[in-house]
Amino acid sequence: MKEIFTSNRNLKFVEIVLLFIVAPIILLLSIPTMYKVTYVLIGVFYMMLISIFIEKFQKKNIGKKLRKTVGKQIGIRFLTITLLTTIVLYFQDKELLFNVVLNKPVLWLKFSGIYILFSVIPQELIYRTFFVKRYQKLLNKEWLFILINSLLFSFGHIWFQSWIVLGFTFIGSILFVTTYLKTKSIWIVFLEHSLYGVWLYTVGYGELFMFPI
Repeated sequence: MKEIFTSNRNLKFVEIVLLFIVAPIILLLSIPTMYKVTYVLIGVFYMMLISIFIEKFQKKNIGKKLRKTVGKQIGIRFLTITLLTTIVLYFQDKELLFNVVLNKPVLWLKFSGIYILFSVIPQELIYRTFFVKRYQKLLNKEWLFILINSLLFSFGHIWFQSWIVLGFTFIGSILFVTTYLKTKSIWIVFLEHSLYGVWLYTVGYGELFMFPI
C-alpha cells in the first residue's frame, strides 16, 4: 500500500487535479460554505498524512554563503518590486498610497500578522514544501516544474476573480519556488512571501487582495 502512494505516477497526477485544480474551483462555485470547507479540510488532512507517513519531510540547513547570496537576491527583488508598485499606484490612484499604514496603523499591524500566520505559512507549506517534495520528480525539466507550480499557485487564487491578482501570484510563485528549489529552506521562502505580501498591503493594494482597509 505504501509503495502505491510513494511511486504511483498516475495517483500523483490525480492528486494534483483534485488538490490544486478542483479545490480552487470548489471555492469559486456558489455552493454552501460547509461543502467548500469540508472539501478543503479533507484535502489538507490528506496532505498532512502524505507528509507524515509517505514523504517524511525533513528540515534542511543551507550554508552561510548560499544564504548570503539568496539574501542579496531577495533584497534586490524586493527593492525593485517596492519601486515599481509605488510608481504604478502613484499614477493609478495616489490617494491609496500607504493609506492603511498611515491612517490605521493598528489594523495594518494586526492584519499583517494574521496574513503571515494564516495565509503565507499554509500556502508555502502546501505549494512549496509539499508540492516540491511530492511532485518534482514527475517532470524532468526544472523550468517546466516551476511553470506548472506557478500556474497552479496562481489558479489557487481564482476565487478573487481578478486578473491582476492572478498576475501578481503567478510572478510571486516563480520567485518563491525558485528560491525554495535553490535553498530547500521553507523559512527563507516564508520571509520572501511575507515581505512581498505585507508590502502590497502597505503600499496600497490591500483592497485588491480583500485585506481590510
